[in-house]
Formats: sequence, structure tokens, C-alpha cells
Amino acid sequence: MCKKETRFALCLVFFCFSISLNAKIMLGKMSSIENNSAMTLLDNNKPVKCEPHGIKTLEGMIRDAATPTECQKRVDAFYYTHPHERLYAQEHLHLHQTYHYEKSDKGCILYANGPESYSEMLLNEGLAVVDEKYNNSEWNEKLKRALLRGQKKKERIHDSDILQKCIEKKR
Repeated sequence: MCKKETRFALCLVFFCFSISLNAKIMLGKMSSIENNSAMTLLDNNKPVKCEPHGIKTLEGMIRDAATPTECQKRVDAFYYTHPHERLYAQEHLHLHQTYHYEKSDKGCILYANGPESYSEMLLNEGLAVVDEKYNNSEWNEKLKRALLRGQKKKERIHDSDILQKCIEKKR
């Protein structure tokens, strides 16, 4: 090899190595899906719990509701009339498939549809709302846009009384 080729090869190796050190997006293989808001990935054979970041799913609303039993009744009634939506995660995420993900302080950012995160997918479908406590400058606008797309459809939880019964409004 001549000097130019050697320098080029060294620069290329250094560049690739520096990218890999700075990358915070990891790969994980989907190992289990409990429901729309809880799944487990395997990263180097280590289980990683993954809950959608920045949103409140129906299951999360039940957990955080002021009156969980009333909220549970509403969500059960919703799933009874929309049985397909209970299986949204199983239909759109696939076991043993590898996904890019990032861990954040408020959940897991799972890239399930190209650049679109799983949280955005749930918001688009009207199966979640943006968590009012979530504040991340990188994701706030993306999640709000996805929520607006879901609200425009006026379907799923946006045409039911789940939000009134499960999410306490600020006074």
C-alpha cells in the first residue's frame, strides 16, 4: 500500500471506531410482548424491559388513575368493543426480530417503523396520550404531532370517555 492508501485506511478505521463509541442507539431482539406497553428485548443475551417513552398507554393510565377500578372498567369496555387494539403490539412488533432502541430516563425509545418510534405509532392510532410530565426537547414536538394525527381521526380513545375517567385534569 502507498502512503495515501494507508492514511485513508487509518482515517476510515478511526472514523468508524469513533462513531461506534458515540452511538447510543443499540440493537435488541424482541423476546416477549406482554401488552401494548410492556415488552422485553434481548441485548447481548441480557433482558431489557422496554416501556414506550413519553406517553401514557391504556395500561399506564389504569396504573396512574385516581380511581383505578373505574378506569379499568372503561379500558375493558374499550377493548371489548375494539378487540383488535388489545393486540396492537403483537401485530406490529415481531418476536425474534431485531430492533434499534435507546434507553431513556422515562422509558424506552423503540424504532419500530423506520424513523418512527413505537410511541409515535401508538399516538397515531389513538391508543395513547402524551405524558404531561414528559419533557424532552428532542421528542416533545414529534410526540405532539403524532398525538394530533391521532386526534384528527377521532377514533379509539379520542371518541370514548377513557380520557375523562382515567386522566386527572390539572386544576
